[in-house]
Amino acid sequence: LATTGPQYFSDHDGEHFMALAAKTSHKRMVFGGDCYNYGLLASGHIDLVVEAGLKLHDFAALAPIVEGAGGTMCDWNGDPLSADSSGHVIALGDPARLEDVIEGLACHH
Repeated sequence: LATTGPQYFSDHDGEHFMALAAKTSHKRMVFGGDCYNYGLLASGHIDLVVEAGLKLHDFAALAPIVEGAGGTMCDWNGDPLSADSSGHVIALGDPARLEDVIEGLACHH
């Protein structure tokens, strides 16, 4: 599980991120990395990136890379990313686990 940094989550979003972290099988989280995390995900080195507060320019170029590698990118509700997205982003190496991730976040944005 990776994210650029906990400082980018509001208190509310941070609580949901930590709820998801508690349900992952890996107790080690990766902080930092920014877009490099998505390359790690696309190449199979990490499984999940969860972010909040991203802008279109932060995620638009990453979606084709992740999806081209067989992963998926969406918002915290599982909806496709667009110019109107809230900036809550999930990048997941195994799309079959998306419902588990959304349930782990236990919120709707």
